[in-house]
Amino acid sequence: MIGGLKQTTSRLAIAAAAGLFTGGIALTPVQAASLGGDCCADLEERVAELEATTVRKGNRKVSVKLSGHVNRAILFWDDGVNSDSHYVDGGVTRSRFRITGNATISPGRTAGFHMENDWAVPNASVSTGASSVSNCDGSKDGGDAVGVFDTQCMVRANADDRMNTRKMEIWIKDERLGKVSLGKGDMASNGSSEVDLSSTTVLSYSGMADWGGGYFFRTKTGTYGPQIGSSWSNLDGDSRQNRIRYDTPSLGGFTFSASHRRDVADIAVRFKKEWNSVRCAAAAAYAHDTNDKDYDFENWSSSASCIHTPSGLNLTVAYADRDFGSISGNASSDARVAFEKEQDTEFYYVKLGIARRWNSHGKTAIS
Repeated sequence: MIGGLKQTTSRLAIAAAAGLFTGGIALTPVQAASLGGDCCADLEERVAELEATTVRKGNRKVSVKLSGHVNRAILFWDDGVNSDSHYVDGGVTRSRFRITGNATISPGRTAGFHMENDWAVPNASVSTGASSVSNCDGSKDGGDAVGVFDTQCMVRANADDRMNTRKMEIWIKDERLGKVSLGKGDMASNGSSEVDLSSTTVLSYSGMADWGGGYFFRTKTGTYGPQIGSSWSNLDGDSRQNRIRYDTPSLGGFTFSASHRRDVADIAVRFKKEWNSVRCAAAAAYAHDTNDKDYDFENWSSSASCIHTPSGLNLTVAYADRDFGSISGNASSDARVAFEKEQDTEFYYVKLGIARRWNSHGKTAIS
């Protein structure tokens, strides 16, 4: 290991020297022959150029940023029959990393990219899916074997880790004309029922089923009911998709957005402003989805949140409505049952909170 390191270091030193030597050759004969005062300045300038073209945080034209977070938690549960605890990855915002970059094209005009991935781990506390923890562990049908479903609660035991691509997009922005984004990213309506200034969204926000959503309701006799994650939805428009999106510049605190993907189009308006000691944010959106092979629907979603900054007192509200249209003549019987159940679906949400510095350790938020 040590010998290999020395060898690598030597090669790097030779490469660096060669680079500097090549840079020296590019000088005019007079400058190369001169040993006067300008030679060191020229050398320093060349070194600065070489350093500038090495992407660490960026260079003179491009700024690149690596960021992310690790979100781990202990989740205690009691379903009335059994109780236990799970060591989990957060379901609201899973552990992830992202790489973003931007460059100035001309004054007032920039372009950039956004790459973001997270891990769907076997013990995530998300609402549904093979990566969820649950009060039903699959032991009734093959123990903890990977890929085996429990026939009573239909949960896959110990699914493998997998990396999930959240965003992969490029964009161009003009201060006067707005911003266009292309690739996998947020649809215009995504997040429109999730505006929240309480500082408690890592654990509690309008997507109530994202924490512990894989757990099942249970009767006193031990029979499993539906999953928590299938019992609530904040009807938050369309999520992250491969789409094209346009955002206007901010106009008096308002920003308007529109996006399109296959058979889905949506529009949204967002607002944020601060008056003296009160800060507020809000959003409203409309999405029309005809992509389902059985039936289509229209989705209206909205939310607002305000905080009194001196006291930390805050209020968050959300409302959403989903109206289903016509159903296909070829729809299955299960689809027809779901269609009848989901007619005129509505969602209401209210949250009170306080976020302030109670001691020298920093801000604490409660909701």
